[in-house]
Amino acid sequence: MFKKLLVFAFVLALVLPVNLFAGDPVVGCPLGVESGKVWLHSTTYYISANKAYWNDSPTDTPEMVAMPAGWHAKILKSSYRTQFGITSRLSGGFLLTYWDKDIAKEVWKQKNDGSWFKKTKSFHSFGFGDIWVYGVYKIIENPPRFEAISLGVGYKFDSADNTLVVHGIGSGAKSMRISFLTHIDLIGKIGECSSIWYEHRGKVRYIEVKNEQGESVEWEKSGWDLGEKYGYNIGIEYELSDRFKIVPKFMGWWKTEDRNKDGETVENTRFYEHSIGIVVQYFPIGTEHEHCKIIAGIKAPVLVVNSFSATFVPQFMAMWTF
Repeated sequence: MFKKLLVFAFVLALVLPVNLFAGDPVVGCPLGVESGKVWLHSTTYYISANKAYWNDSPTDTPEMVAMPAGWHAKILKSSYRTQFGITSRLSGGFLLTYWDKDIAKEVWKQKNDGSWFKKTKSFHSFGFGDIWVYGVYKIIENPPRFEAISLGVGYKFDSADNTLVVHGIGSGAKSMRISFLTHIDLIGKIGECSSIWYEHRGKVRYIEVKNEQGESVEWEKSGWDLGEKYGYNIGIEYELSDRFKIVPKFMGWWKTEDRNKDGETVENTRFYEHSIGIVVQYFPIGTEHEHCKIIAGIKAPVLVVNSFSATFVPQFMAMWTF
């Protein structure tokens, strides 16, 4: 029976990818991985948007509105993580993300005479985005109360090709993230697993695209400084039994405005999202094996200004340590 469960979890970790519910979505869990062990992890979420950031007049400030007629945005994000235990306190690994984006929307374009017109922008793009490498170090390890207080650092290579970057798969820039993570037993069967993080997103590389006349021109976001990004992820764990936990979640992020290649602030590029959620964690071999579990949950954005947003976002995850 145990072997069957092990194979089942291993398959899930490879083919059922998802968004991380504990710790930081880039550098992982504050517990890290034990020395000599390997942690396989996959997360997936799916968005079918019902709201979009849009302005009826090009001179108005955009707002989150119900998806205009003819628009749609269906986004699947699947992340694959491998982490290795280097010492009892230090672990490291890499994170690779697969995207599938089916988008149809309108954008405002300006003619040479200064007049504005709506242009349809529609695409279906998919592929692997940028690669993160990261490390997590336990600053404090004092069980059973303070199981881990950790510091994480991640670096994102600018690895996605030009076509993917233009379609929002990969940023076209190198990034650095620093995270502070905690995993603490609060009282009885209640604990917390949380993180706060800061990310410097870097400048977009030079990218050429084809214009309507078929000529190669500079992509409009080439040389942009993508600004700073901040986030948090707070989870309160309640142990229902030695096989199940339920975890209310509070998570969010916000970013500063982008700047173009001339250093000027780009209007309407300050985005944020604050969400609540709840997940159920299943531990096939018991809750004492924190990194051997299957998770299903849902999150709901509460305050959001972003390109697209859904009322609910289902999420799934599988993880196993060998």
